Amino acid sequence: MAELTRDAILAEALVLIDGDGGASASFRTLADRFGVTPMAVSYHVGSRRQMLADVIDIAFRGVADPPEGGTPAARIKCLLVRYCGRALAHAGVIRCILRDPSLMSRDLHRFTDLVRQETQSLNAGDARDEMLNLIVDYTHGFVFSAAVAPAGTAQGIDDFVRSLDWILAKAGAHATEASVT
Repeated sequence: MAELTRDAILAEALVLIDGDGGASASFRTLADRFGVTPMAVSYHVGSRRQMLADVIDIAFRGVADPPEGGTPAARIKCLLVRYCGRALAHAGVIRCILRDPSLMSRDLHRFTDLVRQETQSLNAGDARDEMLNLIVDYTHGFVFSAAVAPAGTAQGIDDFVRSLDWILAKAGAHATEASVT
């Protein structure tokens, strides 16, 4: 039996959430897994909402690390592939966020800010964030559809990258045309 610590509980909660989107990540289920009372679990992680927020933070920690790449398009791709990789690995966590968007972690908010900066660089100041909205909508649509798809039927990260490359190439061409005119 594992030692009852905050980190151990959150790690087990992440496993449960990844399995079913959070339905079984109750204090009672976690307590049964550790051989303790639900109150003992609560003592270590606080409320269920706080536990979910902490699990989301763990699942997406580092997603907003500075992107690699020499061009805005390469940095956008780095950020989005990193995010999609995490989202696909933690589809249950995505379902939790869809049920309560207020659970989004600080890293996810910083991630959006980084993508905004890079899309504005790509499109010479895109003041209305049109490219950001297009890319974020596409990325979330991909992630959400993968998160709820029956096992073995969702598109993979390679499909996402292929489409993202097409979008970024079109955005780069549009930005070049706009700067010439």
